[in-house]
Amino acid sequence: MNQQPDKITALYCRLSQDDALDGESNSITNQKALLSKYAAEHGFRNTMFFVDDGFSGTNFQRPGFQEMMKYVEDYSVSILIVKDLSRLGREYSYMGRLQDFIFPAYDVRFIAINDDVDSAKGENDFAVFKNVFNDYYAKDTSKKIRAVVKMCGEAGEHLASNPPYGYIKDPQDKKKWIVDEEAAKVVRRIFELCIAGKGPMQIAKILTAEKVLTVTAYHARQKGWTMPEHLYQWCAKSVSGILERREYTGCTVNLKTYTKSLKFKKRLQNPKENQRIFEGTQPAIIEYGQWERVQILRENKRRPTKTGKTSMFSGLVRCADCGAKLYYCTCNSYKDDSQDHFVCSNYKSNTGSCRIHYIREITLYKRMLECIQQTLTYVQLFKDDFTQEMLMQDEASRKAELTQKRKALSGAQKRMEDLDRIIQRLYEDNALGRLSDLRFQKLSAQYETEQAEIRQLSETLEREIQEEAKQVSDVGRFLQLAERYSDIQELDAATVNELIEKIVIHSPEKIDGRKHVTIEIYFTYVGKIRIPLQKPELPASTEKPA
Repeated sequence: MNQQPDKITALYCRLSQDDALDGESNSITNQKALLSKYAAEHGFRNTMFFVDDGFSGTNFQRPGFQEMMKYVEDYSVSILIVKDLSRLGREYSYMGRLQDFIFPAYDVRFIAINDDVDSAKGENDFAVFKNVFNDYYAKDTSKKIRAVVKMCGEAGEHLASNPPYGYIKDPQDKKKWIVDEEAAKVVRRIFELCIAGKGPMQIAKILTAEKVLTVTAYHARQKGWTMPEHLYQWCAKSVSGILERREYTGCTVNLKTYTKSLKFKKRLQNPKENQRIFEGTQPAIIEYGQWERVQILRENKRRPTKTGKTSMFSGLVRCADCGAKLYYCTCNSYKDDSQDHFVCSNYKSNTGSCRIHYIREITLYKRMLECIQQTLTYVQLFKDDFTQEMLMQDEASRKAELTQKRKALSGAQKRMEDLDRIIQRLYEDNALGRLSDLRFQKLSAQYETEQAEIRQLSETLEREIQEEAKQVSDVGRFLQLAERYSDIQELDAATVNELIEKIVIHSPEKIDGRKHVTIEIYFTYVGKIRIPLQKPELPASTEKPA
């Protein structure tokens, strides 16, 4: 086959990342020398190199290969030469398509020097087997690498090639991470803003306004790389990624993602039970309690109302009867905020599934501030009694709740078994002609709906039982918070988010002709605190009289 003068001879080189050296590897250099010599000896002109250094042969989304294929599709390539079939790729099905359909369709002569493949000389019967062997080699290598990665991950070694933003590799031991104080300050700032009630987008805008270098720009400056175009343009995705990283608490989290197979490259989130967590592997930037609180806050998204107002209590207020959130409602009809209120999301003007649970924000603020002040004062004065009481209360309440939920779960499972038997009988009656099709469809739909609801309830109960079985009251952490806010005079979003886990609003009751609403406050780490009516005596002063 003679080469057409206006077309090029494509010389393709590839090396996988595992064998690559710094810069352009020796293997690439050797491939170039071999291909150039072969082209010169056989009189192939207009040569052009296409190189992929550090790319796997199982993935054809390679820049050099894709650029070459554009020339092929433009009918600009007359001859394509590679060192051997494995350099072009190791995925046998696509390699077959290239050799049997794509290259002939675009009139491209394909040559693999070491494998004695030349499409101008006819088909090579062994090419198919060589492609299969190349594919098997890639699978075998991948299997071995996965086994090594899993072994290292289960041993607690860092699998990430680069530490997360806020850490750097220890110069004395590259396997260890140490805190990068400059970046760590930004990480702490991000967590503090989230605790203060800011969402990822709001935090990104604040960091952009303060001209804080983005993660990419910071790494580029530290390593001497080319600086990106937008140095301070933070995005919500970057902020969310930082807020979700548990490594900032001083632990290592391995095996977070996985791929289903060698050819399916998309990484999937690994279930938490399959992940490996190792505590205390590096200095903590964020306390675990603060990180855990941020995760809870992010689950309860707080969006501004139509009037643009937000409340520091949004996402924390719950209905005592149905457990749903209470919506924050505002209006522009009043000059002040006296009528802004919370109402159960399942109430819906008496047309929903729950009774009215209503409280004005101004009333909630006053009662919350009063309760928090009284509770923190009591905790500060009677630390020992409080600690003992909370430990006893926690153990007793958890046992009672677990017993109640196990009983409810047992009842739900029994009802599921009954429904299975009922539905089976319906099928039999319908098959024997004792029950009409219309009646059968109506009854079976009702029972299947009930089954779905019970199944969902059972899953929720099982999850709550597992969580509560592991939950232990952390009085020490709460005492630290009580010490920090011992002289609290007013509430803000940061204070509320750190101190309060949830606020439960009961349905109003009429007492002596007036409506009364019961409010239950669950504090972070310790839950509900019951201040005794008869307080313990204060410890005797040890000071001598003047």
